[in-house]
Order: sequence, then C-alpha cells, then structure tokens
Amino acid sequence: SLVRPEQMPFNNITNKHFDSGDYPESLRQAIEAVDLAAIRRRQKRGETDGRQIGVGFAMYSEQGAHGTTVYASWGIPMVPGHEQCSARLTPDGGLELRIGAHSHGQGLETTLAQVAHEVLGIKLEQIRLIHGDTALTPYSTGTWGSRSMVMSGGAVACACDELARRVLRIGANLLQCPVETVSLKDGTVHGTSGTIKLAEIARTWYLKPQDLDSGVDPAGLEVTAGYKPEKDSGTFSYATHAAVIAVDPLTGEVELLDYAIAEDGGVLVNPMIVEGQTLGGLAQGVGTALFEEMTYSTDGQPQASTLSDYLLPGPTEVPDPKIIHLETPSPYTRFGVKGIGEGGCIAPPGAITNAINDALRTIGAELSVLPVTPRRIVEAVSVADGTSPGKATT
Repeated sequence: SLVRPEQMPFNNITNKHFDSGDYPESLRQAIEAVDLAAIRRRQKRGETDGRQIGVGFAMYSEQGAHGTTVYASWGIPMVPGHEQCSARLTPDGGLELRIGAHSHGQGLETTLAQVAHEVLGIKLEQIRLIHGDTALTPYSTGTWGSRSMVMSGGAVACACDELARRVLRIGANLLQCPVETVSLKDGTVHGTSGTIKLAEIARTWYLKPQDLDSGVDPAGLEVTAGYKPEKDSGTFSYATHAAVIAVDPLTGEVELLDYAIAEDGGVLVNPMIVEGQTLGGLAQGVGTALFEEMTYSTDGQPQASTLSDYLLPGPTEVPDPKIIHLETPSPYTRFGVKGIGEGGCIAPPGAITNAINDALRTIGAELSVLPVTPRRIVEAVSVADGTSPGKATT
C-alpha cells in the first residue's frame, strides 16, 4: 500500500504533494537491519527467562518547510514560505552571515557555514553566523516546522551566489581580465593573468579602493537575498522505525534489545548533525512510549509535579540504534535538502507499542494507551488471562 518511487512526485487524496522518496525501500532496510526472520525464529524457540520477544514497526512522513499557501489553506495567516539572509565579506577575508532563524541545538552554525563554504570556498573557521535577532538580521518568523535547512540554507546559498558574482567582478578588475574569463574556486578567483584570494579582494575593496578602476561596481561586498523553494508544498521526509523488545509478563518490565531507523531526509548537508537530532528524537519517543505521563487525582491535583514522579528515560533505557540514510533529493529545494527536525520522535511510540503487542499476542493481551507502563502491561495480561484478547485502557 506504500507509494512507489516511480509514482513520485505524488498527490494524495488530501492534496498533499509528496516531493520524492522510496518508502518501500525504507521498510525493506529496517526489516533487514533488525533481521526480522531471525526474530521470528527466536520467538518460536522461546526465552529461558520467561520473557516474551516482540518486534514492531512504525512509518511516518513529515511535512516540513511548508509554504505560505499551505498554512493559508489551514487558516493560519502571516507564515511566509521564504527566508532571507545577509552575507558580508569582511576586510580580513572572513564571511559574516545573518539570518533571522535561531539555532538552539540544531547545529545551524555548522550546516549554514557548510553551505556558504560550498558556494564561496571560504574556510569554515572564517565564517561567523549571527542568528535569531531581527534587530541585526533580516526579518524571520523563526525556527519551527522543520524548515531551517531548507529555507535558511537556501537563503544563505542565494546570498553567497550574489556575493560570488560581485567578488568575480572585483577580482576580474584587479586581475585585468574580462569577467567572463574568471572563476571562483576554494576561496580564490582564477583568471587568465593569475589568481587572487578573497582576502586580498576584501582588503582592496575596504582599505585600498584606489587600486580599483573607477568603473568598478559600487554595490560592494554585502548582500541580502531571499529564497523560496520551487514549489510551495513543502518537503516530505520519512522513515521506518523498527523496535525489538523483551517484556516480562509477570512484572511488565520492557527492555529495548535492538532498534533501527531507515530514514530519508533528502541530501544531508551534515549527516552527523542529522543523526544527533535523530538520537535526541528517539530518546524523546522512548519517553513518550514507556515513561512520561501527566496524571491527576480525582480532585484535579497533578500527581507528577517533580522529576521524581514524572519519569524520563536515561542512558540505559535509550537504545543505540542502527541509522540508515536513504538521501532521496527533493526536486524543489536547493541542494535537494528536506526538513527532518522532528523525525526522530514521531515513530518510536508506535514502533515500541507494536513490538510490545507483538510480544504479548500469544497471551492475547493488547495495549493501546501510552505510556505502556509495567502496571498497564500486567493489567492487560491479567485481563487476557492467557486465552482471550483484552485491552489496558487506564
């Protein structure tokens, strides 16, 4: 029932426009990563300690970098499907980027610098990002909706494109070459008569303007540019999560034995940062599935008002997952990137709950309420009594 890659881009019945992807391959990769056949053989053998083994899968598709028309159709005004960036080549040959989106753990300081490096060739350590302060940056609605790499990354690329054009004109002037004969590579302008580094071009522009011809373009080495994807429908990242668990029917204790994620976030500018976000999301998803719950007494008093009562997963509860990247480029965005900020936390509750239910299916127990706590598991097993289906609903 999954949309096949040859059907992409795909419009579904609710008018969602899926840009690209290979959803069946994501499922195949996750099945292979946890070795589903071996798990089924293990289930037939049984466990010597009385625990039950289960495997569960969950797939999701996350729309990110939504366009203006998407939010307008939902009745949400004032949401622009575009972003702006200011870029300035500084007198020492460094680069200053200013964006309104804010980085609070996503690693934009690194990934946006990588985008600028790709266009201009300036070393990463020479690139400075000013972000999140619209008194200093172009206006922005901020960081949300898995949009920063698509929108801000595209804006950085566009600003650096224009800056590169200006650098080439000034470089051609200094090298006394026709502008159509010069090129920019690795932070250096190459011409028929020689080469000149961006740092020297910047120093000349700011500190030695007398060395430039009077007809040089006065636009300078600071630009502001905007970016909007080719289509306003957003990007669609997706993944299959596979969880392997062991559950003790007597105590309700659940142990995560294995976990695999086969995800597609388009072209990854920095795979390590994407994996960091995925790991953080997985930890959050484990908490949703097994631990975190706000309960109230009959008179409305919260019963989880401190971290002693509101349980969170620790290092021993969060698995070390196998992460497989598919990287199907989006045809509508700069570099083929997609938003993937929330992907790690969407699927774990479904995958883990499905795995628990798979483990308990021979008993006839089924759970559908989160979190799947030991108490709920024991209650469901008690209701099933080993013969008939039952559900824990509290």
